[in-house]
Amino acid sequence: MPKLTLEEEARIIRASLDAADVGDEEEEYRLLRMLPLAPHLAMAGKEVFGVEHMKNAGYDLSEANEEFGDGWLDK
Repeated sequence: MPKLTLEEEARIIRASLDAADVGDEEEEYRLLRMLPLAPHLAMAGKEVFGVEHMKNAGYDLSEANEEFGDGWLDK
């Protein structure tokens, strides 16, 4: 995934908060999954929720892939 600028991340966060304000949880979480998940949170998600969840949930794992290397979920 292409790296987002701070402005793009802020726009996504604002849109997510707007969706939350009107009670649209589906849109809120769709938008949040567009943001790169911090590597330590991705690793915690792997341990808590499992590999399949992390693969199928639609999270942006690009930063974790950079830090841990491709295939880290399967190791």
